[in-house]
Amino acid sequence: MESHDHTLLNFGPVLSSAVKEVFQKLYLLSWLYTALASLVLYACVYRWVLHRAFKGPKLWPVIGCTLEVAANRRRMHDWVTEYCQLYYPTWKMRLPHVDIVTSVDPANVEYVLKTNFSNYVKGESQHAILCDTLGDGIFTSDGDLWRRQRKVASYEFASKNLREYSCENFRVHAVSLCKILDQAEKDHKPVDMMNLALRLSLESICKLGFGVDMGSLDPSLPETPFDKSFDGVNRVLADRFVDPFWKLKRFFGLGSEAAMKRYVKEVNSFSQNLVLTRKAELETTQQAKPDLLSRFVGSVDSEPFTSNPLKDLQDVVTNFLIAGRDTTASALMWTLYAISSHPQVEEKVIRELRLLEAAENSKQTAGGAHDTAESSDTLPERSFTDFVQLLDYDTVNQKMHYLHAAISEAMRLYSSIPADVRVAVKDDVLPACGTSIRAGDMFQYSAYSQGRTEQVWGQDCLEYKPERWLKDGVHQQESQFKYPVFHGGPRLCLGKDSALLHLKITLGTLLRFFKLKLVPGHKVAYQVSLTLQMSDDGLKMTVQKRSRETSESD
Repeated sequence: MESHDHTLLNFGPVLSSAVKEVFQKLYLLSWLYTALASLVLYACVYRWVLHRAFKGPKLWPVIGCTLEVAANRRRMHDWVTEYCQLYYPTWKMRLPHVDIVTSVDPANVEYVLKTNFSNYVKGESQHAILCDTLGDGIFTSDGDLWRRQRKVASYEFASKNLREYSCENFRVHAVSLCKILDQAEKDHKPVDMMNLALRLSLESICKLGFGVDMGSLDPSLPETPFDKSFDGVNRVLADRFVDPFWKLKRFFGLGSEAAMKRYVKEVNSFSQNLVLTRKAELETTQQAKPDLLSRFVGSVDSEPFTSNPLKDLQDVVTNFLIAGRDTTASALMWTLYAISSHPQVEEKVIRELRLLEAAENSKQTAGGAHDTAESSDTLPERSFTDFVQLLDYDTVNQKMHYLHAAISEAMRLYSSIPADVRVAVKDDVLPACGTSIRAGDMFQYSAYSQGRTEQVWGQDCLEYKPERWLKDGVHQQESQFKYPVFHGGPRLCLGKDSALLHLKITLGTLLRFFKLKLVPGHKVAYQVSLTLQMSDDGLKMTVQKRSRETSESD
């Protein structure tokens, strides 16, 4: 008995310690469960109660709508469009690092881009996103720095010499592109028109802007590291606008930011070489050249934009590259896609081109009265070079109204710059809807979404109808705030007229000589970048020579 009692006495402290430990764990777990339940309750209150008055994606504490943004990052423009339709005309995207207010109401767009222009700037946050590529160029700068660059550029774009120089270059490159397509047709091979459009626009902007022949339209179609690097830069920059962790990824060299370092190095090397080469040539020849970079060299040498004149010129090159190469290529490929997908539109474009040729032919005949559709069917064949000589500045702007309408309609649906943002300097209220904007918030106007909004463009907004731009057969301009594909207000795109001239000459020549159709089964989609480029699958098309005899029935 004593032994038994002694054993119980020995186990007593052990049992007491074990029970105490169990109670301690249960006490700790109860606190954990309470904290977790409180967090869930807070999330529910935040998510379902406080969110009721919030017009935008579903919110969660701290992270805002980051999860939904991440899930839709590959279809961002359509995702934004869906919320524009759901909460027309204005909604808000709340991210950990910034609130982005999006509106498709033309009155709000006009207010931000023009009426209250001084309160909406590119801002430090946007500058931080773009500066490692675009530096302090015209697209990232504000205030006096922006005004000085704009003044130099606007003077050059308004010059008659530049207009004539650009027109001739566009014609030469259109012929080069036609020769590539002609060979593809002979070889019975499809072509990637996205690749060719990017090559064409790179060649054009480098010749017009920097006086350099890149060789991109050589029949061998050589690949260059610059092309891939520049495309990579565009994609990463677009991701940064909605990725709250991009700076952290850049610091540690993770994911897309690791590749970004290589891209930026290649692009900067390219722009620096262009600047140094041009400066050396100008110092050697002492002769003025018609390209934009030569004009900027003289201006920057006499009055630098910043304390680093060489960097100023590099920024000029990079900014004009993204403006001239990517936006024009985007407009060209999407317009070609839209026209080739609508045979009735294509035939009207061809008819307009035939009438243009008939009018020219009538000038060369004794009677001079053959400007009819019937006579156009019997015109003699012209070479690529002969045809482009008809497309001078006046002819393109006065006699190609339907093609202009077809381009405008394509850009309405597929804007080259699908979205752009401004940063509010002070608290403000949007006039059309009363939405409050706090200082530091971003205002986004989405030309892609606006072109697909029924309240702005009518019930047929998703249809491709060039006729909506015509009145009595003449192309009519729309408000730059209803149609902000070239931006608007004081920052209206300086290269608008040049881009349209380029598109008309190129598309007019291509469609005059070739019938391009999607390769059967090929699917067209966009990729999210600063400009509306097509996905890596490109725009695969078959090539058929268009002859007088087959053009009506093919």
